[in-house]
Amino acid sequence: VMVPCHEILARAKAEGADIIGLSGLITPSLEEMQYVAGEMQKDDYFRIKKIPLLIGGATTSRVHTAVKISPHYDGPVVYVPDASRSVGVAQNLLGDAKGAFVSELGADYDKVRTQYANKKVTPLWPLAKARANKTPIDWASYQPTAPKFIGRRVFKNFDLAEIAQYIDWGPFFQTWDLAGPYPAILDDDVVGVEAKKVFADGQAMLKKIIDGRWLTANGVIGLYPANRVGDDDMALYTDETRTSVALTWYGLRQQAAKEEIDGVMRPSRCLADFVAPKITTNNVAACADMTGARGLKTLKDYVGLFAVTTGLNLEKKEAQFLAAHDDYSAIMLKALADRLAEAFAECLHHKVRTDLWGYAPSEALTAQELIAEKYQGIRPAPGYPACPDHSAKKDMFALLHCEDIGMTLTESLAMNPASSVSGFYIGHPQATYFNVGKIGDDQLQDLAARRGLDAKDLQRLLAPNL
Repeated sequence: VMVPCHEILARAKAEGADIIGLSGLITPSLEEMQYVAGEMQKDDYFRIKKIPLLIGGATTSRVHTAVKISPHYDGPVVYVPDASRSVGVAQNLLGDAKGAFVSELGADYDKVRTQYANKKVTPLWPLAKARANKTPIDWASYQPTAPKFIGRRVFKNFDLAEIAQYIDWGPFFQTWDLAGPYPAILDDDVVGVEAKKVFADGQAMLKKIIDGRWLTANGVIGLYPANRVGDDDMALYTDETRTSVALTWYGLRQQAAKEEIDGVMRPSRCLADFVAPKITTNNVAACADMTGARGLKTLKDYVGLFAVTTGLNLEKKEAQFLAAHDDYSAIMLKALADRLAEAFAECLHHKVRTDLWGYAPSEALTAQELIAEKYQGIRPAPGYPACPDHSAKKDMFALLHCEDIGMTLTESLAMNPASSVSGFYIGHPQATYFNVGKIGDDQLQDLAARRGLDAKDLQRLLAPNL
């Protein structure tokens, strides 16, 4: 949701809108959608007319719509899985079949809410117990690699042809509602013919994008000395003296109860587990117990950050297609810009691993192995399962000076331009992705204290995890 609620509702009244549609790409949008539904319920104009509210976007779901949004508004609240189905939904809501459609929808949502209420809930461990079960890493036998430089490095007008070599085409077909793995989808009995068509069209437009420089690719990375501080946070320092903190990255730890598998207890992970701890007089014994090495000194570890965009100039070209009533090309352009943004992130991460940070200088992976993330290290992004807090982007964008490459954040913490990617780099060989999942109130309160915030301010940011 890029537009404030009051603007949406005011415009709907002014235009006499029959339906209001909300699309959410990131998790803060979910809370905003609930707020919009609640405001519609408070307003006689919408409540009495029962103006329908359509819900869609990458972060939304049928369950979330039924359980979290629909109860806030008496009018129809309809989850629409993708844009191609919105016309049919609108016809049902505005035509003679409206009564039956809304009645059937209500019955379906009641069923979903009942199933959700009866769903088995995984018990949560106390935060202290989860912390005691952190990822076991033998820091005594690990030597971090120092990067070639400390600080920022900017990449402007990056070669689109080089970026294109890193494209993962799998998600491209999902844009066109075509399901199946690439390249097998091209020979699929059901969607193969259509998949080949959009793939050929995509390849043709990609060539035009590269040859005509339709889009501009800008990026920035930062590599900084870093250590874990406390149990769950990482301090990134301005230089190797490690005395001045440039950014504190606050982590969240899994609290779902864990079990032993083949005699080994599954760890309660936090991204901070994969960064060497800062040894202090308060934790030296704990660190020694963890590594089996007494008198352990603080290892000089490192963490990276990045932000890339391939969305610069996109709106200008998109407007040309829309002016010519060529919606297909406009959608194709945005789909390719999104693929190029992800590919740019992959391209720079490869350069970081093999050269700029250089902890994997002899890496030799195929394109498919890169897509399958067979390399050492991870690049977790705020808003994703291992790092669900979008607000981390504020400090990240400030440290990287993302405005220098044309990237900004909206009020709802979405990246602008839309075809952009940002995140962190962690290089430890055991670093892996995971889902933080549900957290307890004890962790919420602890995080609020560490960040110096009111817990209520964090509730909206972390609503899906509470």
